[in-house]
Amino acid sequence: MNFSLQELKPKHIRVAGVLFLFGSLFGFFGFPRILHGQIASQLTLKQGSEMRAIWSKIPDPFSFRIYVFNVTNPMDVQRGGRPILTEAGPYFYEEFKEKINVTDHRNNDTVSFNPRDTWYFSMRKSEGLTGNEMLTIPHPALLATALTTERERPAALKILNKAIPAIFGNPASMFLTTSARNILFDGIPIYCNVTDFSSKAVCSEIKKRKDKFQQLDENIYGFSFFGMRNGTAGERFQVKRGIENIKELGQVVQFKGEKKLTIWSGDKCNNFMGTDSTIFPPFLTPNDTIAAFTPEICRSIAAYYTGSITYKGIKAYKYSADFGDASRDPDLTCFCTTPDTCFKKGLHDLTNCVGAPIVASLPHFYLADREYQTGVVGLNPTKEKHEILSIFEPMTSTPLLAHRRLQLSIALHKVDAIDLMQEVPTVIFPILWIDEGFELSEKLLSKVHVIYTAILTMNVLKWIMMALGVSLSAGSLWFRKKQTDVQSSDFPGITRKVQDVTSLEDQSRY
Repeated sequence: MNFSLQELKPKHIRVAGVLFLFGSLFGFFGFPRILHGQIASQLTLKQGSEMRAIWSKIPDPFSFRIYVFNVTNPMDVQRGGRPILTEAGPYFYEEFKEKINVTDHRNNDTVSFNPRDTWYFSMRKSEGLTGNEMLTIPHPALLATALTTERERPAALKILNKAIPAIFGNPASMFLTTSARNILFDGIPIYCNVTDFSSKAVCSEIKKRKDKFQQLDENIYGFSFFGMRNGTAGERFQVKRGIENIKELGQVVQFKGEKKLTIWSGDKCNNFMGTDSTIFPPFLTPNDTIAAFTPEICRSIAAYYTGSITYKGIKAYKYSADFGDASRDPDLTCFCTTPDTCFKKGLHDLTNCVGAPIVASLPHFYLADREYQTGVVGLNPTKEKHEILSIFEPMTSTPLLAHRRLQLSIALHKVDAIDLMQEVPTVIFPILWIDEGFELSEKLLSKVHVIYTAILTMNVLKWIMMALGVSLSAGSLWFRKKQTDVQSSDFPGITRKVQDVTSLEDQSRY
């Protein structure tokens, strides 16, 4: 507006008022509403949309780092000693995530799919490791078979004890020394090409679960932690598309055709909470939780707001998660296998989930009860390396950075009927841990920057318009007051002239 203060008129006051009202009403109400509508329309899983394409096949790989705990004193542990561990890793894999067999269900605004994860080893990013390093770990297949048999069919333990030499390669202890590659993906052999009665009886049970193993040769199966999942379709999900209600975006409504799990002892543990972890509803506030259902551990986990940060120039929220304390929290006790076998803080029993006494926790038992941290030698839990961390842009709920960290251990104790387990200690024995990381690419980050810049620009403009409106109004009022004051200062002279005229008129009458 190109005028001086002396030129301010009532119409300028009206203009100032319009500026103030427009800045406040549009800045605080109109723009956010328009922006929310635009964001919501862009984020739905509508067929043919850009978001649907990214969600169906995430364009950039995740970083998948695996660390294996190498046992340095296996024979001491075999005789009841305390395990001493060293950490080998990272074994770095690029993990590509996609969804296959995608089907829309318009009647309830959902879409169903099978997730498929594919891993490729990167020697360059593995810090000199090749995957051929020989490592010693508790024999996962042997111990899982023994401990599961003890729990489900204790009368069959003697048969298993006789079969162990033939099936597991005549082991001298409960430990296995093999390459990292075999442990992680290629497979540890289980020999079911046997003829003796005991071995055939055990192998008949193994064959009933052959979908859990790799086929290495005829009647030779392989056990690995990730080999069976590599490049294969996972169990089927059904999630909300968010078209009818954006706050339901990605919410899991079915898994394996069921509306809830049946493996835990209570609805709170069996109900699906959150998304499948690849998309989240927008418009986060610090009071919101970020929840996701993870099939590998048969449960949902909620992450909680821990603070605000600026990440690469974008205001963002930090979230963190842990396993809680099922032994004390009444909402988590339904995860316990039995009321008498509930682990203390920081552990999640996967026995009902995977059919073996495997235990999930944060790496190095971070945030877990000290009993587990001191049960073995060689752990060093730290927040920076071992917490579950996510950083989100709150308007779009875009994950800018994430680290999903998980440790797998085995709940070890002696079994008198098994020769190799008669003296072993009772301990939660760490085997390996993973760090599944994600950082938004610069290409996708630039799209978030566009939205963030629009928000910042509008925030600045609304205050400028409101400040200008207030300034113009104040200036107009001040100038009008000055004019009034000037006119008032002339009133005495005018009054005297009027009185003089009146006096003359009166005199002329006489």
